[in-house]
Amino acid sequence: MWMSTLDLDPKRAIVTSLLGRFWRGAYFSSFAPLQVRNLPRRPLPAPDWVRVRNRLAGISGSDLALIAADVDPRVAAALAGQQFYPGHEVVGEVIEVGDAVQTLQVGNTVVLQYAPHCLTSGAQPPCRACAAGDYNLCERAYQPGPAQIGSGWSEEMLVHERQLFPLPESPEKPGEPLLSDEQAVMLEPTAVALHAVLRCPPQPEERVLIIGAGTIGLLTLQVVRALAPQAVVGVMARHAFQVERATRLGASHIIYPQDRYREVARITGAELVSGPLGQPIVLGGYDVIYDTVGHSQTIQDALRWTRAGGTVVLVGRSLHRLHLDLTPVWSREVNLLGSLTHGQEYWPPEQPGRRSTFAVACEFIAQGLLAPEQLITHRFALTDYRHALSTAMRRAQTRAIKVIFDYALQPALVVPNVRASRMRRRQAPPAPLHLPRATATTGSLPPQESDNETEAFGPPAVSRHTPSSSHDVTNPPSRALELEREEQESAPGPFSERADDARF
Repeated sequence: MWMSTLDLDPKRAIVTSLLGRFWRGAYFSSFAPLQVRNLPRRPLPAPDWVRVRNRLAGISGSDLALIAADVDPRVAAALAGQQFYPGHEVVGEVIEVGDAVQTLQVGNTVVLQYAPHCLTSGAQPPCRACAAGDYNLCERAYQPGPAQIGSGWSEEMLVHERQLFPLPESPEKPGEPLLSDEQAVMLEPTAVALHAVLRCPPQPEERVLIIGAGTIGLLTLQVVRALAPQAVVGVMARHAFQVERATRLGASHIIYPQDRYREVARITGAELVSGPLGQPIVLGGYDVIYDTVGHSQTIQDALRWTRAGGTVVLVGRSLHRLHLDLTPVWSREVNLLGSLTHGQEYWPPEQPGRRSTFAVACEFIAQGLLAPEQLITHRFALTDYRHALSTAMRRAQTRAIKVIFDYALQPALVVPNVRASRMRRRQAPPAPLHLPRATATTGSLPPQESDNETEAFGPPAVSRHTPSSSHDVTNPPSRALELEREEQESAPGPFSERADDARF
């Protein structure tokens, strides 16, 4: 069974991080944190655990950060020395259940929903977060007991039944899951975006800005458009293909990094104030800003672009120390909120009680309000993981948004008798969402934002799959064409780009 592990031993992390700045092959060397091996299958560790055969698994920004050891040990001390399994965006089929399993049966299509928590470890009494159903905020995640084996980047995973979300059955097609596999593998990042927006839902006619146009940024755009179609939504994008996609998904305007303060003031009708030595600030600005990037600079900008009494939502987590000037929090009474993954939501708002973010997101997708599968651009077999991860890292050249591992592409000779028990239901390519087009503002990317990198390695010689891309590049905005030419003309150099949704 092919299985991926991440070993964040400090020595491995330091060596990989240093060498990776000049040689990207370091991320896939024998001393790197990431290791992909063909290992024997293991038995279920406990009677309330299940075995899941994976079908699709996504590559997230947080996965890439850990592979590159792009973490600050002063912040991520809890990760130091741990070995765990990458790939939290995954859909699969239950193929074995323990004797004490009550909620699942063989043949169920499931999505990985939670990391280990009080209920999976049997901790009694459960912590305050788990008692309230907020398992993503568990205070005892590292209790002794059976440990998860495998995850999305493994052919199989062995997990506690309470970690999984079973897909509801389709009312039109009994026996079939409500979502396609392509929709289901995007359920976790969709829930992340939905949870962030529900932390501070925008009101009609309010001005909203989404910083970052990676997977989480574009999903946040979809959620805002679904919940508040009358809101004026802008997106701060970095690459030309991201401008195209944000425009097609309904962004009202695009903010570019250079001269961004003047553009924010112009678009929002605010006043730009700047002292001789101080950082400029916008008096007025956006009502709500969702920051899906989470760098010190983007957070400081967001606080200064938000109107007095407005809200900034930090989506996800950062594994780096941040140096911030929080003056607007007290001088302008700006609300600063955090949003970590997903949890329980008051939805619909008029009804009492809370529901799983996954359940709400599943309904939104089934009703056609969200189309996260449109963001899948590349597919690879797990054995071609070097090529897959390189594609995700070099998205300025590859135009990648969401890269996934497709286990139907696994070469038959390397699969030790774990083929899918039934054919996966594939969905026809979705039609583009018909949403208003944006008007891109003027400006250009600063030189340091260009992607100057070269391919330090190629796909394995045994690779049998050429990935396909689902980009729609017709009629891009004129500014997007300029950005694309700038990216194509940038000189090659060492890999230095961070993921736009680097905290996921």
